[in-house]
Amino acid sequence: MFTGTLRFIDIETGVWQLVTPQGKYQLRFKNRPADLKTLEGKTVQVRGTVRDDLMTTTMAGTVLEVESLGAS
Repeated sequence: MFTGTLRFIDIETGVWQLVTPQGKYQLRFKNRPADLKTLEGKTVQVRGTVRDDLMTTTMAGTVLEVESLGAS
């Protein structure tokens, strides 16, 4: 479980990032929540798997494959 601030970065096609005390994670969604924009700037909890085996062109942090996301 990861807890941090959700933010949107407007680079490339856009990327969602979770900023935590441990670092920054680029969120990768299988099913992106429809209300995600309403959570921007808020503290959220994310359950997921860190994917050290993936790289992205945005380089916005370590990839975190999201299983669930909710407001704290």
